[in-house]
Amino acid sequence: MERLNLNQLAIFVKVIECEGFSAASRVLFLSQSSVSKQVQNLEMALRAQLVDRSGPRIRPTPAGTVLLAQAKEVLALANQAVEAVRTAALVREEPLLIGSTSTINGHLLPALLALRQLEPTALLGLAVSTADELAGALEEGRIGIGLTGSPLAPGGYESELLADEEMLLVCAADHPLAGRDITPDDLAGEVFLLRECGSQTRRQLTSLLRTWDLAEARTLDLWGTEGIKQAVRIGLGVGLLPRRSVRRELLHGVLAELAVRPAPERRPVTASWTLARPLTEHEQLLLPILRWAARAPVGSDIPLPRRPRE
Repeated sequence: MERLNLNQLAIFVKVIECEGFSAASRVLFLSQSSVSKQVQNLEMALRAQLVDRSGPRIRPTPAGTVLLAQAKEVLALANQAVEAVRTAALVREEPLLIGSTSTINGHLLPALLALRQLEPTALLGLAVSTADELAGALEEGRIGIGLTGSPLAPGGYESELLADEEMLLVCAADHPLAGRDITPDDLAGEVFLLRECGSQTRRQLTSLLRTWDLAEARTLDLWGTEGIKQAVRIGLGVGLLPRRSVRRELLHGVLAELAVRPAPERRPVTASWTLARPLTEHEQLLLPILRWAARAPVGSDIPLPRRPRE
């Protein structure tokens, strides 16, 4: 059986579409003689006349008509194969960029470490932003997976509740209220440290202040979890943080918990993934790792998932 030459097939199709060797040569940026020679070679390989050269315009012969339809399908499949290979190559070469709100980083970083063990050559990136910015990135497919402290508003992504985490009101270790059971009234003179605008932690704390009848309390705006922790440590005020993010500081007596009643509600940990594009192989590997990491005790080993079947 003769093997078809894809280049000859493409030239043959273009000659028929352009109704002539000269017109096809201009489109293909080849000489007319080269175009004619390639079609002749194809005819010799198939042992059949494919073009009718008798008239002013080139037309396909009955055999050429049959080949024309088949050739278009073959060329389309070849193009799909090329695109599939390029996509597969990009999955391996492009960095894996995951989005997260800063308070949830404690859940995501162990999962990225586990993925690094599974894929040592993977290029990993972490985009830390507010929940609103994260939703926009997921909508546009700029990131495949995002981790937030509560479900995002409905959009072009799917979301899954992974776990929930305990939220604490924390103070400096030498604060007069540290270690005591207190009520909201005891906090009337405190400065409350607020996260940046758009932060879910900020929204939760401002809602708590209204619930505690402390909506008029003094506040100080800061940026990020680390900013809140450092400001609390030096006595600038009290702040709301997840227990996971201050575990070490509480253990070593750098910060203290304010045991206020009613206590802050636990906060969900939610993973969302984009619907704007298919998830890459690395993103598919990361999702089950995130599910485990969100529920696992701090410091525990995360089991590595199996690769998805080709």
